[in-house]
Amino acid sequence: MSALASVRRKRTAVMLTVNLLAVVALGGFGLAGVRALKRYEGATKVSVESKTLPITPVGMLATVDSDDVLTSIAIFVLKAGDQLGGSIVSVPVSSDSTAGGGEDRVPLTQVYAEGGAEALVLGVESVLSITIDVSSVASAADAEGLLNPVSPVAAQLPTDVLGTSSAGTVTLFDAGEHDLSAAETAEVLTATADGQRDADRRGNIEALWSGVAAAVGAGRTTADAAVDGVASIASLGDLMNRLFAAPVEARGLPAAPLPAADNPGDKDVEELIRYEAIFVLASVAPASMSAPTTGLMFRIEAPPGYEERVKFAVAAILVLGANVISVYLGGEVHEATRYYIDDPRLVEEAESNNALFGDTETLTPELPIEGIDVILQLGTDFLTGEGDELPTTTTSTTEPT
Repeated sequence: MSALASVRRKRTAVMLTVNLLAVVALGGFGLAGVRALKRYEGATKVSVESKTLPITPVGMLATVDSDDVLTSIAIFVLKAGDQLGGSIVSVPVSSDSTAGGGEDRVPLTQVYAEGGAEALVLGVESVLSITIDVSSVASAADAEGLLNPVSPVAAQLPTDVLGTSSAGTVTLFDAGEHDLSAAETAEVLTATADGQRDADRRGNIEALWSGVAAAVGAGRTTADAAVDGVASIASLGDLMNRLFAAPVEARGLPAAPLPAADNPGDKDVEELIRYEAIFVLASVAPASMSAPTTGLMFRIEAPPGYEERVKFAVAAILVLGANVISVYLGGEVHEATRYYIDDPRLVEEAESNNALFGDTETLTPELPIEGIDVILQLGTDFLTGEGDELPTTTTSTTEPT
């Protein structure tokens, strides 16, 4: 368990090659644009005045079964401002911690088995490009104590919850609606059966956290509002007390099976859909996002109702070698996509890919955001488009100047 630092760190995770499943789906990219973004080495901001991203403390609860095998991971993010309530994001424990960069795929279950709690935190931070402030690896009994404030939990379990006994595989809870005590909620989080894959358990885990969010309602605990946006958080229990004090949203992150050639040992390991994860976490915890590449730092803004197109933009920017630090879905409606860039030295690099976003214009922000190179306000020309193939450049290999 680690304490929240007085000065929040923005760790640039030591990541191996990020392998987006979106590459195939999204098609090719302009070679000049790829090179331009990858050439960026962190130019210094010109402006002195800037605003900061809101502080949103992040916690991680991992659960283990009676054999100390990792069974679930949930990321908790407090809401900006008063830091009461917030978000629960369920992370597949089968996620490949190498992000496709190693010859041998290593799921987070293996990271924990071989390195323990500290290695797991580092692995999750690397996979999600996020900084975790407080964390705990909990047994069923430990998890029960943390979940007592929201008991009972009404959960619609999509499949039977299976466990293992001396007689073999047993059904602990049938699929369907259940009102679960804190102990039973923890039992679902830690239940596993021999040979069962994480993908087979994931629906129940996500349903459980959705039930927890519903059980919180308007708030189940009491905590003071944060002072000047900073709360005193010494443990995961402190963070969860604040989380359960106001409305909570819950969602799970998707993962996809690996091709057999990439997983010859048939491990229980999957490829986390990284652009989905970045979209979710950059929306709720922008101040905690880290930068795994030396590319430009983007904030993406769009009006409500265009979630899928914003995800497409996130995927494209990641493949181009840049970083998405912040996503805001309450933006203005305008036809052209706007690049807001404070440092004139970055304009050429950013604009090298503007064909991707339809009609564009480049402006100077009235007040830049600390740590953000480009504020990309997506326009309706892009957001209402249906194409998901990006322009390719195959005839030129000239390095941009």
